[in-house]
Amino acid sequence: MAVRQLVIVDADTVAGWRRSTPSLAQLWSAVEDLRTAEPDVTVAVIADASLKWALTAEERDAVDEAVGAGRMLFPPAGCEGGHVAFIAEVVRRAEEQGRSPVVITDQAVPQARICRVRREGDRWAFDLSEAKVTKVTRAAPQHRRRRGKADQDS
Repeated sequence: MAVRQLVIVDADTVAGWRRSTPSLAQLWSAVEDLRTAEPDVTVAVIADASLKWALTAEERDAVDEAVGAGRMLFPPAGCEGGHVAFIAEVVRRAEEQGRSPVVITDQAVPQARICRVRREGDRWAFDLSEAKVTKVTRAAPQHRRRRGKADQDS
């Protein structure tokens, strides 16, 4: 039996891709192109709750409709680590179920294979086969020593 691929779309990334204001129309256009290009994958759209308030007033009602219809999911309120940690948990659970998850995002999601997205003319293109696992490490803070007058004279 073939492994069923799960593609997790970070709604914040795609709705706001190269835009000053996020757009649900842009998000749904990308999801439609993904489903057309990859009809055998399962697509899950996950958004940070702040996305709704970054949209225009006209699109806010559409968010509620999308959630009600199961087209979009928000992490539970108070989710530790926000929507990125929620996505990481979805990835972990999908792998436990024998699925092959890929995430479309501009965030660093621990242990997730991240897929690039781009526009080719009026269509969205996704490099699912080129997705790579991100390595998330906490960098040590960099401190520069100030050079005082005494240091400069030596």
